[in-house]
Amino acid sequence: MALHRKLVIFALSGLFAAAPALASHSATPIDPELHGPVLLLAHADTRAGIENLQERRAAVTEESVSPLIWKIGEASFTLHGLIEVEASRLHPEGGDDDDDLRLSTVQIGLDAEITPWLGGHVIGLWEEADTEPMVIDEAVLSLTSPWELVGQTPALHLGRQYLPFGRFDSAMISDPLTLELGETHTTAGLLALTGERWSATVGAFEGSVDDGDEGLDSWVAAVEATPLEGVTVGASWISDLAESDAQLVADEGFYREEVAGWSAFVTVQHGSLGLTAEYLVAAESFEAEQVEAGGDLTGERPEAWNLEFSWQVTEKLQLAGRYEEANSYQADLHRYGATVSRGLCDYALLAVEYLNARAEGEAPAHTVTAQLAVEF
Repeated sequence: MALHRKLVIFALSGLFAAAPALASHSATPIDPELHGPVLLLAHADTRAGIENLQERRAAVTEESVSPLIWKIGEASFTLHGLIEVEASRLHPEGGDDDDDLRLSTVQIGLDAEITPWLGGHVIGLWEEADTEPMVIDEAVLSLTSPWELVGQTPALHLGRQYLPFGRFDSAMISDPLTLELGETHTTAGLLALTGERWSATVGAFEGSVDDGDEGLDSWVAAVEATPLEGVTVGASWISDLAESDAQLVADEGFYREEVAGWSAFVTVQHGSLGLTAEYLVAAESFEAEQVEAGGDLTGERPEAWNLEFSWQVTEKLQLAGRYEEANSYQADLHRYGATVSRGLCDYALLAVEYLNARAEGEAPAHTVTAQLAVEF
C-alpha cells in the first residue's frame, strides 16, 4: 500500500511538472490570450445535479447568464449563484399523501483567475434540511500547464471537489439513480489531460471508509472521447465504491476489503434530439455483514443504470423522459417519468416533473414536482 501511494503521488506531481520537457519535441506553447480563461474555469466536476440544472436553464433561454466580473490588475474574479425552490406532492398507492415546499438549493460561487496558469474556485452550498448552515461545497486550486502533453493540456486540481467518477447527465429535475449511487465528494488531487477529442483524469484521495490505512490510499480514473460529432463516450473507475456519498456501509466496523466500482456512459445529440445512457456498478460483491448493516445497500453487488431521452421542442421549451433501475441498491428500485422545462427569462426556468417509483415488494409511488430556478 505504501508503494501504491508513492506511485500515485509521483504520477500526480511528476507528470504535471515534466509536461514542458515531454512535450518539447512536438508541442507548441498555448497562447494564454486564447486558452487561459477557458482552461482555468474548466475545473474538475462540480455538483452534477446543479450542473444539469444549469444546462437545462441554458437550453431554454435565449441568452447566457452574464456573471459579475471584477478585474484587479491581470487577475479576474467572477461571482455567480443559483437559487432553486421546489414544491412536490407524493402519492404512495395505499398510503397517505405528502406535500412539501422548500428552498432546496442556494449556491454561491467565486471563480478566481490569478494568472493564465493559476486559478481556483470556491463554492458555498445550502440545502434545506441537509446543509444548514451553508457549507463550503468546493474549494479548488487549479494549475494549468502552458505546454501541451501528447496533444493535450495538463492541469492539476487540488482541494475539496467532486471526483470524476460517473457522468450523471440528466435533463430531469430529480437526480438519476446512478448519481445517487456513485457521486463522490472529498478532498483530492486530480491530474487532467484535456483536448478537443478526448480527455483523461487520474487522481488520489484519502479514504474515510476503509480498514484504517492512512494517507492517499484511494484513487479514481476517468476517460472521455468524442469519436463523432454529437457522440461522447466515457468510462471511469474508483478504487472503493464505499467512498461515494451514498454511504453504502452503515457500520464501518464490518468493512475490511475495498470494493471497487466502475461506470460507462454514452451520449448522443442529433439536432434537437438527445439520448444518454449510463451504467454504474460495484466491480465485486460486498460481504454479507456489510449488507446486513442496513442503509441503501440492499444486496451484495449494487448497480444502477439510467436511460434518458430529451427533445428541444422550441428555444424555450424542452421535454425529457427517463427510465432507470437499481439492483441490490434501494430495494431494487425502478423509476420512470418525464420533465418539461420552460424558460421564463434569460436567468430563470420553470419545470414540472412526474416520477413513478416502485421498490421490490412495495406499491408504486407517484411524485409530481414543480421547480423554479434562477441562475445569476
